[in-house]
Order: sequence, then structure tokens, then C-alpha cells
Amino acid sequence: MTDQDQRPKRGLPRSNGARLTALVAGTALLLGGVFGVQAFTGTNAYAHMKLIGHGHGHGGWHRDGKRFADLSDAEVEQRIERVVKHVAIEIDATDDQTRRITALLTAVARDLRASRDQWHNAGRMFRQALVKENVDRSELERLRSERLAEADRVSQSLVTAIADVAEVLTADQRQVLEERVEQFRSMRKRWHRG
Repeated sequence: MTDQDQRPKRGLPRSNGARLTALVAGTALLLGGVFGVQAFTGTNAYAHMKLIGHGHGHGGWHRDGKRFADLSDAEVEQRIERVVKHVAIEIDATDDQTRRITALLTAVARDLRASRDQWHNAGRMFRQALVKENVDRSELERLRSERLAEADRVSQSLVTAIADVAEVLTADQRQVLEERVEQFRSMRKRWHRG
């Protein structure tokens, strides 16, 4: 007898009872899968996946290999709209709230992009000042104080935007949002464990 003769034959079960059992189990799995998919597509989780994913892999600012700084204004606005819609589902925001929050966050994002360019220019100027024959401490101090003033302006702008968004939402919506943020933080802690 050869090795091939000793191996069990695969394929459909031989007896009628085994075939019927396999057919019933397969049908049950198929129907369960269909109904499971239909039930899942009606959930908030599925709506979030559609808004965040768009079929391009993972979500976030680095989609398609682009960083925030490399995005066009239109791309920034599209991503902000998508994220706001995602959050709006969670907190049951109205269309008007979603529109107002999108406008607030888009304005802040544009401001941050402009500020980023100023930071890069200041860094370049700082490095150039350091490699000169004579180090001009007053120039270094001027650059430092300008960056601190800009950081304070950006910080004030962010706090104002956060307060503006909070005023658009109801107290209940802000509470739900806080709960979701805490859930996300706990998930991130698990993701970033060694």
C-alpha cells in the first residue's frame, strides 16, 4: 500500500447524512454571514468606516502618503469634513452643527498651515545666524521672542476654536464626545504598548 492510499480522501462526505449535514451547515453559515453583514452595515461602526476609510487603507492625515503640510487647502477641507462627519455620527450632531464645526476647524487648520511656514523660516534663520562669523545674540533673541509670540497666538487661536466648537454642541453632546475621547485614549495606550 502506498502513502497515497493511506491518506484520507478529501472532498464531499460520502454518506447522504453527512452531505445533508454539510449542506445545512454551509447554508446556515452563508445566511448568517449575509444577515450579519446587513446588520453590521446599519451600525455606527460601519458608517465610521465608510467616512474614515474611503477604501484607501487607514484613515488619518497621512492617507496616500501625504502629511498635513503637503495637502492642498481643498484636501485639508475634505479631510476635516470627513472627520467632523465621523464625530457627528457619534454625538448625533445636526447638519447645521456639522457645517458650523467644519467651518471653524477649517479656519484653524489654514491658520496652523501658515504658522508652520513661519516656524520653518525662523528655524532656517536661526541656523544661519549661528553659523555666521560673529554670533549676533540680539538677532537670536529677536527670533526667539517672535516665535514665542507666534506660539502664544496659535495657542490662543486653538483655545478659542475649541471653545467655539463647544458652544456649537449641547452639554449632552460634549459629554458623549468626552466619553469617546477617553475610549480612544485607552485604545491608543493598548496600541502603543511594546
